[in-house]
Amino acid sequence: MMNQLLQPGMAGALPMNGLAPAQDPYDFSDRYNTPLSPPEEQQFQAWAAQSGHANDTYDYDLRGMWKSGGSFDAARGHGTDRFKKPNHPTFSDQSQYHGVDGYQGGTWGEGTFTPTPHNLQMMSPPAMQKYFKEREPDYRLVLPGQ
Repeated sequence: MMNQLLQPGMAGALPMNGLAPAQDPYDFSDRYNTPLSPPEEQQFQAWAAQSGHANDTYDYDLRGMWKSGGSFDAARGHGTDRFKKPNHPTFSDQSQYHGVDGYQGGTWGEGTFTPTPHNLQMMSPPAMQKYFKEREPDYRLVLPGQ
């Protein structure tokens, strides 16, 4: 049997043959994380567990946000673009990882987001349209050719 087809967000999904865990190519949990000293890591882990964001490292540098003293927007549970990883649907040129390893982020305009080819490689245009409808309803997605 073939392995289960993984979609972004399916970290740790098991293959249908049951032999070994499938790898999610979109999972950046162990990449693009701000390094912390052992005492900082201990403090971060306590904060992450208490805040309910312990698993939010898939596409966001939660350690970087924590270390900078940042927080999530209470209304939307959103962090700033500064710590978005290259696999985040709205990874942008405002991220500290823009340009790192060749990853180019999209651009926010007045009420718009224009994705780059990289953004559209990580998330298809139809999936991105759905994401914006559900998660970014106040912004218009500007796809190539529009």
